[in-house]
Amino acid sequence: MAQPTQSKQWLTNQDGVDKIYQGEAAIPQPGEKEVLVKIHTVSLNYRDTEVCDGGYNHHKSIGGENKALVPGSDMCGTVVKAGPGASLKEGQRVLSIFLQTHQTGQVQESDMASGMGLPLEGVLQEYRVFPDTALVTVPDYLSNEEAATLPIAGTTAFMAMNWMQPMGKPISNPETTVLFQVRRIRH
Repeated sequence: MAQPTQSKQWLTNQDGVDKIYQGEAAIPQPGEKEVLVKIHTVSLNYRDTEVCDGGYNHHKSIGGENKALVPGSDMCGTVVKAGPGASLKEGQRVLSIFLQTHQTGQVQESDMASGMGLPLEGVLQEYRVFPDTALVTVPDYLSNEEAATLPIAGTTAFMAMNWMQPMGKPISNPETTVLFQVRRIRH
């Protein structure tokens, strides 16, 4: 079977969620230490609606222009092609990291310019190239849908329960309550 050459993608001009439209782009090829990922599932976050509505402009790394953009930051997919020197291999399931350059420790100002779905191209598309360091492998026990919820929503939940707690220390107040809102959309 011939490999596709075009990738469907959903775009926003940052003028309303109701104005998202579908387009196509050539499937990019991975370069040095990059991989091409076939995206299976995405999860949408409140931040994505802000981006699509043009309201996510509170950080200087975003810039002042509202341009056509592929939104979305959280996905699960499979590596379909690895570039030279890539640490990930074809067939591995992966999920995206929201800030592509943030690898450890406190988020730095410079990391904000590597946000998926603004200012960088997002994941609401069929194929995307990623630096191999900007992906995490998915354990077998997670479905694609479960894994796609982890980058932003999972981190938000973790932070809500462990805010300012040293790593490895239990929650100091066992009566802590956290509210999760889940909305499942089926097509």
